[in-house]
Amino acid sequence: MKKIGVIGSGSMGRALISGWTDSGAGIVAVVRDVEKYQYLEKSLGIDVTDDRSALLECDVVVIAIKPQLIKEILHEFQPYIAQHAIVISVAVGITTEFIGKCFPQTAEIVKAMPNTPSQIHMGVTCISAGESCSESSVMVAHELLSAVGEVFVVPESQQAAVGAVSGSGPAYLFFLAEYLQAGAQQLGLSADLADQLVRATLHGSAQLFAQSELTAARLRTQVTSPGGTTQAAMEVLDSQRVGEAIGAALEAGVARSIELGKS
Repeated sequence: MKKIGVIGSGSMGRALISGWTDSGAGIVAVVRDVEKYQYLEKSLGIDVTDDRSALLECDVVVIAIKPQLIKEILHEFQPYIAQHAIVISVAVGITTEFIGKCFPQTAEIVKAMPNTPSQIHMGVTCISAGESCSESSVMVAHELLSAVGEVFVVPESQQAAVGAVSGSGPAYLFFLAEYLQAGAQQLGLSADLADQLVRATLHGSAQLFAQSELTAARLRTQVTSPGGTTQAAMEVLDSQRVGEAIGAALEAGVARSIELGKS
């Protein structure tokens, strides 16, 4: 069983760790503030330390810190990464080339883009191999990340796009839920009822979409009876160019990902 080291334990780091604790793997989280993350030792049964040398014993090292911080401090970890260790980065915009320059002792570098539903083991992760990364290391990364949801292998050139879609995608759903709840209350429903209705509706709709062979457009058509209430609602969304706004939002996400990689 491989030993996994995680640099940083923010929301994504914790989501991944929670998925791996069930596998029986030995996990150590290397953090700056041990006291802040001490609860992870009891709740998830892992080791938490600020001693970077603990990473030298790890077969796999996961970089789960913010991209802005990576540019400042990642090179400091170079002495603590074992020869030929598999390094998996979940930082937006940070390329495998940059990681490779920080850790020249290994070519086994994988870029990964998970999303927050990984917290409940229903995430989506897209992974890309570095230029000299072996197929066996990609398989290890695929197996590890499968513990928290579905995994897709994509060229690294597509990572900014998949990040905008699946990485940021949950925020689009939560944004819709937020305004559906607010609108329901404006129509006179209680906050509690609005919350329950929106949660149940989105949950059921997501399950229907996941299990159906029909396209999203076709499923939407099934709900939208000609001359009915849903059509009236869709016409308002079309008049507000919501579709164009979503396209522009995706493009903005891609642009920011590229910007983070260059800054």
